[in-house]
Amino acid sequence: MPKEHPYSFDAYLKIRDAFNDYLDNPFVQQALQHYAHEEWPDLHAKLKTFSEKTSFRWRKMADDIAHPNHHPALQHYDAYNHRIDQIVRTETSLQLQKEAFAERLFSKDTSDWERTAKRFLMHHNGEAGIMCPIACTDGLVALLETYEHTLNEPLQHILQHCTEGIDGDFGVGAQFMSEIQSGSNIPANILQAIPTDDGHDVLYGNKFFCSAAHADYTVVTARVKDTGHIGLFVVPSWLPGDKTKFKRNGAVINRLKRKLGTCELPTAEIDYDGAIAYPVGPIERGVANAVGIVLTRSRLDIGLASAAFMMRTAREALLYSRFREVFGRRIYQFPLANSQLNVLEETAKRTTAGAFKLFSQWFELQREQYSPSRDEEAWKLRKFQLRELILLQKITAAKETVDMIRLGISIFGGHGVMEDFSSLPRLLRDAMVNELWEGPKNVLLAQIYRDFQRAAAWYSPREFVADLLPNHPYEEKEALFRQLEACLAADSLTGEPTGENMQFARNWETVCEQLFIAYQNEALMEMPKAPLVKQETLQALEQTPSLQHLFEGVSR
Repeated sequence: MPKEHPYSFDAYLKIRDAFNDYLDNPFVQQALQHYAHEEWPDLHAKLKTFSEKTSFRWRKMADDIAHPNHHPALQHYDAYNHRIDQIVRTETSLQLQKEAFAERLFSKDTSDWERTAKRFLMHHNGEAGIMCPIACTDGLVALLETYEHTLNEPLQHILQHCTEGIDGDFGVGAQFMSEIQSGSNIPANILQAIPTDDGHDVLYGNKFFCSAAHADYTVVTARVKDTGHIGLFVVPSWLPGDKTKFKRNGAVINRLKRKLGTCELPTAEIDYDGAIAYPVGPIERGVANAVGIVLTRSRLDIGLASAAFMMRTAREALLYSRFREVFGRRIYQFPLANSQLNVLEETAKRTTAGAFKLFSQWFELQREQYSPSRDEEAWKLRKFQLRELILLQKITAAKETVDMIRLGISIFGGHGVMEDFSSLPRLLRDAMVNELWEGPKNVLLAQIYRDFQRAAAWYSPREFVADLLPNHPYEEKEALFRQLEACLAADSLTGEPTGENMQFARNWETVCEQLFIAYQNEALMEMPKAPLVKQETLQALEQTPSLQHLFEGVSR
């Protein structure tokens, strides 16, 4: 027996590790060109440079940060018994955050499509401790920009810090809304906000699930004393000059959570005891703004993450299937495996096309928001469509991502579950967290149901389906409409569970998924056809030596 086994993965690794997430993916380039329009040449030039970072330097940094020994830790006290609650992260993690936020994603000089495309490419590396903070910073910035004309000096400083930076440093945002008794039910918050005569409030109480606990600023929901309203506040983690002293703004971190996924991201339980908080927007619109402005952007980002996770999974499975030989054939040459690879590729394309189309519609709606010449009736319908599409994408894409990564892992056989063989196990765990992030499936399905019932008088399910799928075959649209109408007419999601309404609930889940998949398919049909991996790349892998060649070498 030779000292070193003659089999080698080097040919596969050489191509896999040299793969540029953007430049080597014709489909992604075609998709962005389709939606960026006249911005495309400039965007393409920027992404050529940017993708070199995400595909190589940042990919390696993300893998390093993901190692269990490099996860965040919490130091409660310093050597002199001062309570500091410092979240300790590796130098690699700190550097990756610095480089990512230095891209000025939320600057007024960064276009919608540049911001979206760059975030999409960054998502190929999983959470990596930066993607949740980026999504949360997006929501924070959007909230402050919505009320920009009313902001006091501290809030103006925060907006500047998060968008344009201050002396080369960029503010990082978070959002703390979950409490132990209420979870996704924000109106059931009991953390208390007490107004002061100084133009700010002070917070008292607990937030139980606080991701990006290392952030500079946090959007926090709290019950305003003596009002009955849940207000929306921006809370600095440190007051000016206190960060370097490790003196937190009226808060202590009880512990960091151990999570299934996004393990590079510090998620904490935090007690507020007099934290200074700045109210943003009318207190009676706190819940509406938390959901409509802040959470909406996070839910959109989950659709983008789902597409990127699937893209990387499909690509790596395709590459491996052309290299790896089993039972005398390459993996892709078996009908069952080839069928699964087709499902992976088509689902990744469909999800990406749907995410980009939804972003395109979202950008159009944002541009028209303050237009004095807009058609109010059409605006109302389009606003409803976008709201439901964002919820439908969240539940459908997040679920399919878990399914597709699990399928991709199966293509690798035993190597698929090895943490140091590929990033797919880590992406799977991150995807499972995304299923719950910003509202689990049941909560969102119930919300969609209530939305349709409330809108029935002015926007019928038939009109909604027709507007959503203008190019779909009539028979398919009619079938979706009838299923949708039957579920809504049955009033199936209220009352105590029975055999009948539980069946209707299952039907509702199915029709919602079918509706959004139809939307994705229509988006995909609107785009030029292109592969995820260039044919010459796949052919290069097929030309690697076969196992038979290896056996012959050993026998000699």
